[in-house]
Amino acid sequence: MPRWLYYLLIMAVVAPVIGLVWSGQELAIFICSALGLVPLAALIGRATENLEYYVGPIVGGLLNATFGNAPEIIIGIFALQQGLISVVKASIAGSIVSNILLVLGSALALGGWRWGKQYFNARDAGQYSVMMVLAVAGLLIPFTATLVVKDSGRIQALSVAISVVLLIVYILYLSVHVFHLRTRRRNPLLKGKSAPSPVTSELADTVGVVGTVEAVSGNADPRQTVSQTPPRPWITLLILLVATIGTAWNSELLVGAIRPVAIQLGWSQVFIGLVIIPIIGNAAEHSSAIYVAYKDRVDLTVGIAAGSSIQVATLVAPLLVLISLFFSTHLDLVFQPLELVVLAIAAVLFAFISLDGESSWLPGVQLVALYLMACIVIFFMSG
Repeated sequence: MPRWLYYLLIMAVVAPVIGLVWSGQELAIFICSALGLVPLAALIGRATENLEYYVGPIVGGLLNATFGNAPEIIIGIFALQQGLISVVKASIAGSIVSNILLVLGSALALGGWRWGKQYFNARDAGQYSVMMVLAVAGLLIPFTATLVVKDSGRIQALSVAISVVLLIVYILYLSVHVFHLRTRRRNPLLKGKSAPSPVTSELADTVGVVGTVEAVSGNADPRQTVSQTPPRPWITLLILLVATIGTAWNSELLVGAIRPVAIQLGWSQVFIGLVIIPIIGNAAEHSSAIYVAYKDRVDLTVGIAAGSSIQVATLVAPLLVLISLFFSTHLDLVFQPLELVVLAIAAVLFAFISLDGESSWLPGVQLVALYLMACIVIFFMSG
C-alpha cells in the first residue's frame, strides 16, 4: 500500500473522535470519514489478496469478491437502514459510471498523451462489454416494467428475481476467470512467459483485488509479480477484521452526515450519492488504474475499470436488493431515467472503444466529457 494512504489512516480515527466529542460537526465528520475510507478500502484489498496466497485462487476469489466491495456494501447497508434509497441507487449508478467514464477516460487520456497509441486485448474487452450490457439490461428491464406494472409489490418481486439472476451470472463469470487463471498457472508453456498475462492481472481486479495499488507509490513495478511471502494468516485476518470494523464505523458516520451536509452545502443527496461516494469508495483502485495506464499497461487499466463496474452491477446492487428485504424500506432496481441513460451510453461507448483493441488520448477525453456533463446535469436538476 502506498505511503500516502497510511497517512490518511489518521482520518479514520479522527472522524469517530469528532463524532464522540463534538456535536453539530457533520461537515467535518463527513470529510474525515470520507478520507478515512480510502486507506481502509486499500487495506481490505491488500489483506484479501494476501489471504489468496494461503487459501488458493477459488476461495481467494470468493473472499476478494466479498471484501473487495466492502465499502460500497457497508455504506449501502447503513443508507438502507436510514431509508436513503435514492442515495443507495445513486451510489450504485455512480460507481458504474465513474469507473467507465471518469477512471477509464482519465487513464486513456493520460496514457495516450504519453504514449500516443496504446493496445489491449480486444477479446477480453469484448467479454467485459457483454457483461456490462447484461448488467445495464438488468437495470433497464425493471424500469420498463414500471410502465405497465403499477403494483410496487410486484416490482419488488421482479427486482429480487432479477437480482438472483445477476448474482448467478456473476458467480459463473467469476468461476470462468478463476479456471482460466488456474489453467495458466498449470500450463508450463505459459509459465515460461517473461511477463505476466494481462488476463491474469485483470483477474486480480475482476475478483476485487487492488493488486496494483502498491505501484502507485513508485515502490513496485506493475510488470513484476509479487515474490515476497505475505504475512502470517492470523496477522492478515486481524488486519482484515480491524479494517472492516473501521470501514463500518466510518461508513455509519458518513451516511449519518449526508442529510445535514446536503442541507448545509446546498447539494442534493442524489448528487452526493452519484458523485462523491463512488469516488471515495474506489479512490485507491482508481489511482492504480490511472498509474498503470501511464506505465503503458492499458490492458490492466481496462480490466480494472470494467471489472469494477461489472462487480457493482452484478454483485453489489443485487446483494443490496436482497439485504434490503430485512429492513422496513426495500430497495428495488428501478433507477431514474437520467441514470439509466448515462449507464447505457457508457456501456455503448466502452463497447465501441474496445472494438479494435487500441486507444489514444481522444477517446479518454470523450469519456471524461460525458462524465462531466452527467455530473453537471445531476447537480442542477437535483439542486
